[in-house]
Amino acid sequence: MRQLLPDLRPVDDPAALIAADDRRPPAGRPWVMANMVMSIDGAYSRDGRSAGLSGDADRAMFAALRTLADVVLVAAGTARAEQYRRPASVPGHGSARLAVVTRSIRIPDDQPFLSGEGPDPIVFHPEDADTSGAPAGVELRAAGTGGVDLREALASLHADGAGVVLCEGGPSLLGQLVGAGLLDELFVTLAPTAVGGDRVGLLGPNGPFDTSFDLHRLIEDEGFLLLCYRSS
Repeated sequence: MRQLLPDLRPVDDPAALIAADDRRPPAGRPWVMANMVMSIDGAYSRDGRSAGLSGDADRAMFAALRTLADVVLVAAGTARAEQYRRPASVPGHGSARLAVVTRSIRIPDDQPFLSGEGPDPIVFHPEDADTSGAPAGVELRAAGTGGVDLREALASLHADGAGVVLCEGGPSLLGQLVGAGLLDELFVTLAPTAVGGDRVGLLGPNGPFDTSFDLHRLIEDEGFLLLCYRSS
């Protein structure tokens, strides 16, 4: 693994490299970063899962980013498709808390994140959602009406003391963050493969947007490009 920008150097420890960057939270909310993987033709999954596009470098960055996060934010559909578990404890950092965003609170009882070590996940839902079928093992928090108000949800996490939130998708949730001007840092792994199909576009059906980002870092490993952009 080698960094190409902003300067050329070998990367032995991606966690140490990205931890050295400044992430000062904006007023009233945490710093929000996102991590996604896509193929060279823009597909965000293969066979329904992002793991089909991943490689060693992408998995290393995934693990590194989780060491920085106080909260891992994910849409309920992604949590179901990827069989999410509660984030593992990181030595010296503790466990990031999982936060799931859902409009309908469709969370089957067999989801892995409903049990295990670490704090119970937060489930953000609209105030007018029917919570009667919500499973045990989660903390319900209302944010917005008709859909989840992400600004309100982030303010709630800020009140908990969260300084860094890591969004891991899916595309629709990421697009909502971008559209609301709430994304500070975007990590994208470009996998050296073409997939085709209709699962393309990291921002889902949202937009169009006119949001500018600056290239902050570029890392290469065996054909995979790991890009980091920051909000302008």
